[in-house]
Amino acid sequence: MLSKLFGWILGRKPSSQGDDTSKKYFYVHEQGQKILRSTNNPDDLNKMEGKIRSNLNLHYRWSSDRDDIGKAAREELWAVQNVPDLPLVFMFHGDGRIRQEALRNLKGPLPTSANVYGLSWRLNDWVPQVNQAAYGAFERTMPQTSAEVIVPALIAILPHINSWGRWPPEGPKAINSLLSRPDVAAKLLGLISTTREPRLGEIFRELSRNDWIDQHIHHVFLTAPLPHIRTMALDILLSQRARWPTGKTVKVWIDRSMGQYRTERVFCERKLSISANKIELLSSGALDNSAMVRRRTADGLIALRHHRDLRDELDSIVGILQNDPNIGVRNRVEFYVRKQAET
Repeated sequence: MLSKLFGWILGRKPSSQGDDTSKKYFYVHEQGQKILRSTNNPDDLNKMEGKIRSNLNLHYRWSSDRDDIGKAAREELWAVQNVPDLPLVFMFHGDGRIRQEALRNLKGPLPTSANVYGLSWRLNDWVPQVNQAAYGAFERTMPQTSAEVIVPALIAILPHINSWGRWPPEGPKAINSLLSRPDVAAKLLGLISTTREPRLGEIFRELSRNDWIDQHIHHVFLTAPLPHIRTMALDILLSQRARWPTGKTVKVWIDRSMGQYRTERVFCERKLSISANKIELLSSGALDNSAMVRRRTADGLIALRHHRDLRDELDSIVGILQNDPNIGVRNRVEFYVRKQAET
């Protein structure tokens, strides 16, 4: 009796018609999973929601009369509660109330990077009730989800995390909690140290928020294939500070009378939890094959020029850089030599 009543409330058809509805949504789930499993390329994950909605016709269901839910919506509410794993597809639905119900019924582990990206995007959903359901789903599913599935989604998310404007502070905190997982962190650091994916610079900057990465920064400096990441690691070690953007900007006036200004990003920073041998860092940086790294090395020489006890070591590094093919490096070295001669 209760089963019949529950089915009537949700618009469920009795007996064979209910079975037909189940078959229909098993097919929807199957087709949706094919789309979600079609790629884990970070560049394509943000397109999955549009493909799901257009290919499976998962668009807005609700009529202008709020008391009239409509047949399609009743069927989908029933299906998302009763068809196994359908929430993995319906979390991308175009109707907020169905997305909310899908998130309430979402179970882990999440099988695809597209699902991880989609759940993270739901934390930024424009419907507040969907936001709340997404937090609960995140806490339930992510601890069970593998690093292999999470990492491609993080690579897609982190460069844009500060531009997602609809989530409260809990949103970035939820994403950053994944970065502290040892298996996720190890996989990300492995990619940073071995691959040339350009967006990994943004990933490395986001990782630097957390002090657990401090013990790995020197390894990143020595091994990262991308010169801008090696430069970032060198800068963190020399300055003993990690910095990352907040997503906010400030107006810096150039000439108020002419209305000229530039916009600069606002950064947060923290002190490193480890110390570094700056002479060893500068010696390695001076031999780097990237002019970008060598310029930061020359800046490090200038910053240490007042340390008389390091004079001999600094001068030996100057000898390596004095005839550098890059004019920016040579100009910095000339400045260092000139200032040393004045003291």
